[in-house]
Amino acid sequence: MISSPEPDAQEAVRKVIHDINAAWINGHPENIAGRLHEHVVMIQPGFRGRAAGREASVNSYRDFCDQATIHDFKQSDPEIDVFGSTAVATYRFEITYEIGGKTLHEAGRDVFVLVREVDQWKTVWRTIIPLSGEA
Repeated sequence: MISSPEPDAQEAVRKVIHDINAAWINGHPENIAGRLHEHVVMIQPGFRGRAAGREASVNSYRDFCDQATIHDFKQSDPEIDVFGSTAVATYRFEITYEIGGKTLHEAGRDVFVLVREVDQWKTVWRTIIPLSGEA
């Protein structure tokens, strides 16, 4: 099946991603739970580990929020492809944050896979692909 431009579906997926990012950026990772599928899997950058299930995934966001102070977060180049009840969303991001007394700057692509259940889109899989060599 070829990806179809479903503006309503694309906008609904865009809203899910926005809500997830707004929650952790503003220090409220508990607000993410409603946007995650019960069996969501979050893959750590570089595929070094995974958090499986809604509770573990929310806790991974919570751990980051508890340890880091976010100074700047930007996203650009969003792409959303919809295939019936499945969507893949990706965007480029840059983040500057402080953790353990060190200021870090990272850039990469965030990749989300979502499914439509009844009338709601839920994240079922997510990873970050770091972009090496970028400031």
